[in-house]
Amino acid sequence: MTVSYGRPSASAPRLRGGLPGADEGGPFEHPSYVRASAEHEGTEPVVLDAGGGRLVLLAGGGSLHTVYGYPQPAGAATAVADALAAIDVPLRVALSPLGAGGELAQALRARLPLADERAICVTDLDSDPMEVFDASARSMVRRALREGTSVEVGAVRSDFGPMYRRAMDAIGAADLYRFSDAYMAAMGSAGAFQVTVSDPYGVAAAALFLTRGPEATYHLSARRDEPRPVPGAANLVLLEGLRECARRGAQACLLGGGRSGDPKDALLRFKSGMSTRTLTRPTFSTAR
Repeated sequence: MTVSYGRPSASAPRLRGGLPGADEGGPFEHPSYVRASAEHEGTEPVVLDAGGGRLVLLAGGGSLHTVYGYPQPAGAATAVADALAAIDVPLRVALSPLGAGGELAQALRARLPLADERAICVTDLDSDPMEVFDASARSMVRRALREGTSVEVGAVRSDFGPMYRRAMDAIGAADLYRFSDAYMAAMGSAGAFQVTVSDPYGVAAAALFLTRGPEATYHLSARRDEPRPVPGAANLVLLEGLRECARRGAQACLLGGGRSGDPKDALLRFKSGMSTRTLTRPTFSTAR
C-alpha cells in the first residue's frame, strides 16, 4: 500500500511492513496477537513510525485500521496524531482509553472525524475485585458458589472456540467476531489465559483474558445455551479472571462496553456492576 505524507524528508512518517517488537506495548501489540488478527481478517500488519512514536495498523482493501481490541501507541502522541491525519487512504482508529491511547485519542479529536463514541468499563486492580463489585454482582457470585460450581484458571482450552462460536450464532454476530480455533490457539501464544466455570451439567461459562505489562483485558467470553448455566456463572468468571490478572501484574483490566451505544445496554450494565470506572472511547474514521 502506498500512502502519501506530502513532501518527503528524512523525518517524514513512514509505514513499514511487519510486526511490532517483542517487548513493545500492551496485550494488543504482542506479535502473536497482531499476526492472529491480521490472519483472521485477511489483512497485513504494518507499523506507523512518526517522530519517534509508533502505532500498529492493519492494511487491507486499500485502507488502514487499528487492530481489534484496545491498542496502545508508543512515543509522542502529537507526532502520531499528525501522521494519522495526513494519511491519504481510508483510515479507522480506535484505541485503549487508558494511558497513551487516551492521550492519542484526545489529540485526534482536532484532527480526524469522529465516527462513534462508546462507554468502556475498567476495573482497577489495587484491591480484591470482589470488594468493588456492586451488591448485585456480589450476590450473583455467592449464588453461583452455593450452587455447586467449580472454577479452573489455566491455558486456553480446545473447547472454548466451538462454545464461543455457538454463542455468536445465538446473537447473530457478524463474521468478524466468529474467531477460529487457530485464532484461539494464537491467543495462548499471546499470553491469554482461560477462566472456566463448571456446574453440575458441565462447562457453564468461560472467558479468555489477555495480560501484558500493567494492562489486561476481558477479551472473549461465552456461556452455555442449554441447559441454562447456574445464575452468577458469568460473574464468577469475571471475578476469578480479574484476580488472576492482578496476580500477573496488571494494574487495570478493560472489561469493554456494550453491544450498542445505548447507555441502558444490558451488557454494559452487567460490566458496570463489576468495574471501578467508565471511560469514553472514541472511534475516528475517514472512510467514505
